[in-house]
Amino acid sequence: MLGVPTVKETPRTPTSAILFHGVALAFFSGCAVWLVRESQRLGGRQGLIDLGVAVASGGLALLSLLALFTLLRARALVVLRTRAEVGTYLQVLAAMVVLGLGALHLLSTDGRPALAGFCLGLAGWLCGIGLHLIPALFLASDGFIDHLGKRTRFSELEWFQLQKTRGDFPRSELQAGRGNQLRLQARLVGAEHEELRRTLLQAGLSARAPGR
Repeated sequence: MLGVPTVKETPRTPTSAILFHGVALAFFSGCAVWLVRESQRLGGRQGLIDLGVAVASGGLALLSLLALFTLLRARALVVLRTRAEVGTYLQVLAAMVVLGLGALHLLSTDGRPALAGFCLGLAGWLCGIGLHLIPALFLASDGFIDHLGKRTRFSELEWFQLQKTRGDFPRSELQAGRGNQLRLQARLVGAEHEELRRTLLQAGLSARAPGR
């Protein structure tokens, strides 16, 4: 049974992720209340739209609360540096542009500051999550935790595959699962893959050859 992660980096409190989710929790909670008040002022169809967005804002606040609780409970974690595919970055940037333009339109023409504020806040949230401005994957003593607080324990996994990808930049593709089901997938940055491999083997996972 694995005790402490053996990856070279020292386990530490994920301060940046905790601060990010703390700010997101406060913002989206306040934005939900603001949107409800705006919906009552507007009434009709516009009010219903604001009310629906208020529910979405509350959902994002709950998501941040879950992530905050999981990260605070885990305390010391090893940050696994990750990167997304280029296409993912482009999609996130496009969504941010659309949300920013939508917020400007709402402020300049419709006079709906609460909905505009939500759009800007969502753009900032997507920036932190989608562009990996905060760590996207952590290694705990009993498994992995992602940036949204989802925990994948070693006991839920049977195998892993860790291989370098082709290209000019050092990347390693990590996959892990149980049976034929993929449970975890990430693109890692840096040279920690061999230490991570040893950690996963010590946790009782079997290494799967590429292509299997």
